[in-house]
Amino acid sequence: MRIRLYWLYIFLAIGLIAFFGYKVTQEPITYELATQFDGNDYRNLYDYIAEGDSVDGIKLTHPYNQRILVPAMASILNTGNTILNFQIINLIFTLLSVWITFLLWRHLGFDLKWFIAGFIWLFFHWTGMIRLNAFDPITVDVPLYFFQAFFLWVILKRKFFHLIWLAPIATIQKESFVALMIVLVVYAFWYNHRTKEGYYNLPIIVGTLALAIVANTLTNIYFAPAESGRSSLIMIAYHAKEAILNPFEIVRWFAAMAMAFGPALFLSIFRYFRTRRFDNTRNLLVLFTLVYLGFGTFAGGDMTRIIYLGFPFIATWIIYELQETSTRNILLLGLLSVPLMMLHKTIPNPAFEWEFWQSWYPEFASIKTVLTILIYTFVTSLFLKRESF
Repeated sequence: MRIRLYWLYIFLAIGLIAFFGYKVTQEPITYELATQFDGNDYRNLYDYIAEGDSVDGIKLTHPYNQRILVPAMASILNTGNTILNFQIINLIFTLLSVWITFLLWRHLGFDLKWFIAGFIWLFFHWTGMIRLNAFDPITVDVPLYFFQAFFLWVILKRKFFHLIWLAPIATIQKESFVALMIVLVVYAFWYNHRTKEGYYNLPIIVGTLALAIVANTLTNIYFAPAESGRSSLIMIAYHAKEAILNPFEIVRWFAAMAMAFGPALFLSIFRYFRTRRFDNTRNLLVLFTLVYLGFGTFAGGDMTRIIYLGFPFIATWIIYELQETSTRNILLLGLLSVPLMMLHKTIPNPAFEWEFWQSWYPEFASIKTVLTILIYTFVTSLFLKRESF
């Protein structure tokens, strides 16, 4: 039985309380003293859009130059405070993300207990949609939660015409959407060929992939980076080389997955291989989960944040795999996952506490910290697996 719609307003209210609560209690990055953070590049893009290319000293850098949607929306607000402008956009997309995630999970028929567990993880995990972006407010990440959940909803409801506007807009928010469209095109061809059902509207899907590529190309032309010759493929190749030359990066990658989604992710992997079957919804969720896990090691150095950005795919897949789990076991899973949420602390300011900040991230932390995270998560996963997960 689908849960009542009034629960949507309850989750929106909790999201609002969490947003403003962390806005007050979480100190944001001191960007001027932490020049290596992406927010400085987004501030440059924001200034470029707000004031024009005639402003002296503004240099756009790849790949940030492609991500114009949020800086453009923030520049329209013109409150006189750059951080506030971005916080307003973050709030709008936080609420939109809760709304569409609720509709997606309701469409999939998840029980209320999973809505509660999923939204708690989304609102209160330290690298989640609210806490991380209270710490790092000059960002373009928050709309990803909305666009990706809406993307899934469109596919599962077969409302493919929405891709006509979604693909180009989501692409100028984050170019990674092109990769999602490519995966969808390949899977749709394969699925239609295998089933002969014509489930996927291939002309629209292929056409919207073309729109996404055009949007990305035009953005790179009109917001060209100061240094030419760089591309997403070169960046992926660089990170792939780093992983090959430094095998411990793979260990850090597993630890980042553990930090982002806890034992639930590994329990879902166990369940998937134990109960393999042909299921269109399951296939899609697994494919897009694999894409984001891959992004974690190939798309940038901050693995934990990137993997967590796949929440609409990964969390939805986890719930889909574990949806028959008893309430008792969900409570046990939640209790054992709490240490990974870092609820008792605020994220340290890297401008003043660089080493302490690094210790929060498996991709930067000491080997001891990385192994502690991995061992804890694997041991709890094995224990929970024995509890009939």
